[in-house]
Amino acid sequence: MENIKRVEIIVPHAEKDSFLKLFAKEKVEGFTLIEKVSGMGNRGMQDGLGLSDAFTNTLIIWYCSIDKFESMKELIRSMLEESGGICAVADAQWVKH
Repeated sequence: MENIKRVEIIVPHAEKDSFLKLFAKEKVEGFTLIEKVSGMGNRGMQDGLGLSDAFTNTLIIWYCSIDKFESMKELIRSMLEESGGICAVADAQWVKH
C-alpha cells in the first residue's frame, strides 16, 4: 500500500472550468467530478433549484501523491480565495494492484 492524499474540492459550478484548466496545466490526472452537488455553506443553501446552474456546486475528488499535493496546495488555496469553495484533505492509502 502507498500513502497518498484524498483531496475534495467543492467549487461553484461557474468556477469548475478554472480548476480543470489548472489541473491540466499542472498535469493532474485521475480525478472525479460530481456536478450539481447541494449543501449549506457561507453563501447559504446551494440547492440547484434555480433556472440555471448559478446555484449549483461541483465536487472534485482527487487522489494524489503527498508530493503532488504539496506542489499544488497554494495554487488551490489562491483559486479558492478568488472563487469561493472549500478544500478538504485527508490521509489515505492506495491499494496497488
